[in-house]
Amino acid sequence: MSGTESTIETEREAAPGDGRNRKRLKATAVVLAGLGFVIGGSLLAPDPEPSGWVAEPASSKPLHSGPGPTVEQVTADLEAATAAAGLGPAAPPRPLLVPGCLAAWESYEHVGDARWAALLDGLTSRRWQLTERLKRPPTVASSLTKGTWHLLVMHEKRPGTREHLSLLATNSTPACEQAFEQAQAAGTQAV
Repeated sequence: MSGTESTIETEREAAPGDGRNRKRLKATAVVLAGLGFVIGGSLLAPDPEPSGWVAEPASSKPLHSGPGPTVEQVTADLEAATAAAGLGPAAPPRPLLVPGCLAAWESYEHVGDARWAALLDGLTSRRWQLTERLKRPPTVASSLTKGTWHLLVMHEKRPGTREHLSLLATNSTPACEQAFEQAQAAGTQAV
């Protein structure tokens, strides 16, 4: 035997399981390094598709209290706020497949910044709580709530097309949620 062989045999005799432990330790280190790379990269990389929605600070105005508004009350809010903003009349209404759970208003006329601000002011004066805003040209949108209702106000101005302003309120009661699910299962659109 040469001197090298005896050294190896001595090391094996000194720590019989040490080789396996080193392999496990190396494998664990490689896995942790890989996870660190993946997690670190995802935390540092920008979101590939940021939503653009920005949450609004809580309002100091009193929230809607009591039972949720009826579809007639929500429709009256939409009509009053749009009229106060100088918008209207609404385009002919689309048939709604989930009556009592949806309220809609839409127009194809010009909506400037002043009218947009007046529309949102008109809705918040009727106790609609502004929760989020989106400004991603050519779309500007706001999300509001009142009781069990959620309202999406959206304005689109694309080159070469007419402007489109839509207000769509959906009621999130259990009965309406079930009606929306049934409409979806039947393959129909609620609006």
